[in-house]
Amino acid sequence: MLNPDALNQLKQLKQEIRASKEVFEGTVKGTPSRFGFVVLDDGRECFLPPDEMQKVFPGDRVQVELNKDEKGRDTAVVDKLLNSSLKEFVGRYVEKGTAHFVEPDVNNLSRWLYVPPDRRKGAKAGDLVRCKVLQHPFRSGKAQVAVLSLIGTEQDLGIEGRYVLEKYNLSQTWPEAVEQELANLSEEMLSRELAERADLRDWPFVTVDSESTQDMDDALCADVVEDGWHLHVAIADPTSLVKEGGALDQEAFKRASSFYFPDRVLPMLPPRLANELCSLKPGLDRLALVCSMHITHAGEIASYELKEAVIHSKAKLSYHEVAAFLADQGSKRALRNAGEDLHELVDRLHAIQSALRQNRQANALLVDDRPDYYIRLNERMKIERIDRSETNQAHNLVEECMVAANRCAAEFLAGLDCPGIFVVHPGFRADRLEQIQQIAREQLPDFDTDRLIQWQGFRDFMQRLTSLESPYPLKAIASRLLTRSLLDREPAPHFGMGLPCYTTFTSPIRKYNDLVVHRLIKAKLRNRKPTQVEPQWLEQLQETLRNGRQGVNEMEQWLKCQYAQQLEGQSFSGRIVQVNGAGFQVRLDDNGLEGFVNLAESGEKFSFDPIYLEHRNEQTRFCLEQPLQVTISGVDMKRRQIQLKLAGQASQD
Repeated sequence: MLNPDALNQLKQLKQEIRASKEVFEGTVKGTPSRFGFVVLDDGRECFLPPDEMQKVFPGDRVQVELNKDEKGRDTAVVDKLLNSSLKEFVGRYVEKGTAHFVEPDVNNLSRWLYVPPDRRKGAKAGDLVRCKVLQHPFRSGKAQVAVLSLIGTEQDLGIEGRYVLEKYNLSQTWPEAVEQELANLSEEMLSRELAERADLRDWPFVTVDSESTQDMDDALCADVVEDGWHLHVAIADPTSLVKEGGALDQEAFKRASSFYFPDRVLPMLPPRLANELCSLKPGLDRLALVCSMHITHAGEIASYELKEAVIHSKAKLSYHEVAAFLADQGSKRALRNAGEDLHELVDRLHAIQSALRQNRQANALLVDDRPDYYIRLNERMKIERIDRSETNQAHNLVEECMVAANRCAAEFLAGLDCPGIFVVHPGFRADRLEQIQQIAREQLPDFDTDRLIQWQGFRDFMQRLTSLESPYPLKAIASRLLTRSLLDREPAPHFGMGLPCYTTFTSPIRKYNDLVVHRLIKAKLRNRKPTQVEPQWLEQLQETLRNGRQGVNEMEQWLKCQYAQQLEGQSFSGRIVQVNGAGFQVRLDDNGLEGFVNLAESGEKFSFDPIYLEHRNEQTRFCLEQPLQVTISGVDMKRRQIQLKLAGQASQD
């Protein structure tokens, strides 16, 4: 046994060795295989061998030493666990002999985790469960988890929705404090606000929305003036009922948005507010924030004014009936229960839409219309059919009015002496800039590629691609190389829309960032202290939005894969929407299902062009937006992937 002096010397030696080591901090990145990587804070990515990956979870913050392996690459050895964000998760229960495990449903965590006998809660093999981490694997390489609750089995009715809500921590219930606040809200409270607002109840506002919509947050009205029109966009104003910092407000921030799942809606605000007190329902006095704009015949927004008001919507029109009316001007019956004044109003709104759209086409950027697909479930909560819906003139009418109002709100926020909430879009991804610059040099040799990082240059480039004759689908290629839009406190360009500044305030019932923009606008109108938009707060809001969207996408894909199993062997027309080195993704025209064609299974050899995203041989070429016939050949339910083959191609055994 070592004496105290020897122990102190050993301790000092360990400290000296530790101090002499060069260590780095980074974040663990998992893979579908047993190995992983550590992304260092300086941007380098280092290999994490299987034995080291066994000590950590994806997303862990770690301190590592670096060595060179036999291939000369940086290899990490985990020296210290700094933090682990994996606390709870969902997964599938697994039994192997007498040992019990959970196969975690965590991205790139590809190993089973042990469940001790006293932490199993009666779970059986195949059960879908929610768990928490009891023991991190850093010290021993062996993790332990406890079952918190049983979600169900894959055979249970509606399991897809329940499982996804558990996985993404999405709440269906309202806290008691919210219910208490809600009980104190009434129609009488709205009337107390009327005296301090502009009274626009005599103006012929109408809503244009889906027939089933109850949470109506916008209404339109327009007048003809000498050089154009006055367009009035009224947006529902929930901020007078949702007090900042109250229980309703905190829950709305926690939810961030309304999310529309195939089997349910998770609203941001309770139905009593979203569908009743705040909804711009016809025949009722409702509080609104109104953007009144002077639109010229050239589609320019000559001036605007934002004001708090009370309106009284005259009618709820559906997209279908407005589109039918605009398509057949001789049939006034297309607008049910509408007098001649509403016919004239819709005509005016259509004229405004045409002017605004032509102006944006010339001076900004338009997103191409694409069909929407709506999942219809049967009584077993499985897909019965998927309906395709085309964008029509009524959708475009509402869209142009909303974009115009949002542009005004962005300009208003940009003039404030405080941070706001802006929707910004930085353009091309940094890792794809070299690719698009090469395309620009080859296809538009007179274009200055340095301008691609400026919003005006990006806009000009995309406009030229639209009219350029080329054997390549250049606009489609460019669109696949873009970043995603994000929320920011400072005004910045929205490259994708070709605008110097943009925000949204037209959906405050459904989007929390829109609700906060209302508060910022109203604070200025009332000369009051504005809401503080903190960076960490905005980051949390964006993360919650991403989380909810992922949940919706995952449930839809699960149901779609089940539906596709019934269609195996059937052929469909489709269009290529993504291309990579192995093959391409195809979206089916009739139902919007997407599946992958693996060209290695075609029996032919193709060369892949990573710049123009196409596969080619002497006889055949596959590129973005190309129409073709495919057959559903299989479904990988574990990976939630639909497999396609080219129509007429023999199955590969």
